[in-house]
Amino acid sequence: MQPSEPSREPLPIWFFVGVILLVYGVLVIAGGTLGPVRPTVLAETKPALWWGAILCVFGAVFTAVGWLGRDR
Repeated sequence: MQPSEPSREPLPIWFFVGVILLVYGVLVIAGGTLGPVRPTVLAETKPALWWGAILCVFGAVFTAVGWLGRDR
């Protein structure tokens, strides 16, 4: 028998949730900046940019929690 290598913990689900939120946030920001301008009531507040940024922040937090939580 060969000595086994120390087993590494698999990545937790929060890492993958964070990656998905980051991807969605980037897509929402890209759609908000590159997409057609639609006349809506609060279009000047640029809601796509805000929601994309919020998704990116939460995605970064969840990815960091998942990545750092793996070592515990």
